[in-house]
Amino acid sequence: MPSISYQIIPLHHVCDSQKELLNEVFGLWEETFGHVLNSAGVELDYDDFFRCHAAGVLLYKNEVVGFNLFTTFDLNLHAHRNHNYFKDLDPQFVKSVTKQGSKIMTMEYFTLSPLWRKQSQEIPWGEILTGLGLFYMDQSPADLVVGTPRVDLKVDSMCERLGATIQGHIEKMNYKCAIAVFEKKDQRHFANPLTHHWVKKLWAKYIHKKQERSSASPPPFEMTLAESPPAV
Repeated sequence: MPSISYQIIPLHHVCDSQKELLNEVFGLWEETFGHVLNSAGVELDYDDFFRCHAAGVLLYKNEVVGFNLFTTFDLNLHAHRNHNYFKDLDPQFVKSVTKQGSKIMTMEYFTLSPLWRKQSQEIPWGEILTGLGLFYMDQSPADLVVGTPRVDLKVDSMCERLGATIQGHIEKMNYKCAIAVFEKKDQRHFANPLTHHWVKKLWAKYIHKKQERSSASPPPFEMTLAESPPAV
């Protein structure tokens, strides 16, 4: 599928070319989690979307296949340590995980579009999407990834297949969730050959496009001697 691609959208500085796509991602997030949380008697927190620093989006042509949202916290900062995300977790877990590193990336709001959930039996798009998020973490300043996947949908089992350790369970939004931790790796391999193939292929494609955009950008403005304003 040459038309499959991956993009990372920074949520705090959205460029014009990604605004339409981000609006589609937000719409799918609102529809999916608004329904899920209303069914559980919980209200969707709209601030949570732009609290995250980036969205990792899997695309088929211009159609959103799925996405994850990412936030990086530095637990050496008291303001980050006291964030609501960590208040939901066992303080002993937070203390133990900080020994592995202070910079923690959360991977949240895992979503596959309804049309693509049916196709995930042939190609594991959920694993591929999560695997791309792990490649993103590996090249970031973060030391590890923490997520709270739902148990009833077996997303916790998917995380284990991709190399996560499950370090307890919590009740979150009225659903039982696992606490999944992924350690940073220099080289990451996935057990499912199809997952490994697609993650490597799509990540390489993303990096290539990113480098192309960087080289096409105009050089920074530099004022030469001839262009300098005349002395007053």
